[in-house]
Amino acid sequence: MLQLASLAALGCALPAKSHPDTPAESREFLAPRTIIFREGFDAVPQLRLTDGCVALSRSLSDGRRQIIDIVGPGRLIGLVFGEHNRTTAETLTYCQIEPARELGLAEFRGAVNEMVLRVESHAILLGRKTAPERVASAILDLADQFARPRAKRKGTTTFNLYLTRGEMADWLGLTVETVSRCFQRFRRAGLVGFTDPQIVTLLQPTVLQAIAAGRRQFDNSNTP
Repeated sequence: MLQLASLAALGCALPAKSHPDTPAESREFLAPRTIIFREGFDAVPQLRLTDGCVALSRSLSDGRRQIIDIVGPGRLIGLVFGEHNRTTAETLTYCQIEPARELGLAEFRGAVNEMVLRVESHAILLGRKTAPERVASAILDLADQFARPRAKRKGTTTFNLYLTRGEMADWLGLTVETVSRCFQRFRRAGLVGFTDPQIVTLLQPTVLQAIAAGRRQFDNSNTP
């Protein structure tokens, strides 16, 4: 069962302004599957994710969900224009959030620009990319946001995959079976490695980049 963070409590615990060196007492630690805020509710103060992984999603009246974005450490959540939340924010692992200090014009523009670029990229992914291209794009994006520092020092890129296959499907507009099939075919082709279902290593990132960009075909026949 999803936990629901109290918006009133969240507003009291997390003041609107915060210095970059935010005191520990003003940070909030959240368990996996916690709802930080819900779509349609009164907008919450802007927050910064300092650790963990958060999914932003929107849902239809019949319960079907589209994950709009996956947010990693250092990025803002709760950046809205209006009085109500446009998305639902849910933690996918243990997370730490803190109040975002009052944004200067340059930082605000940067945050909005990042949001727009990611939305545009996701629209292209959903509208024009094949299943292998979508999964390759997702792997590269997650590796960029959640790469493990030790692996980087070894010259490889390893990251924690916090999303389930179902969440990947909701993000990429695919079936769970298609997502799993793409992962397994990438593994058999030597493009990625798994030491654990939730720990992924990029073995041939340049090939994945070519697939994601549509410059290289990847045989994923019979993919729905």
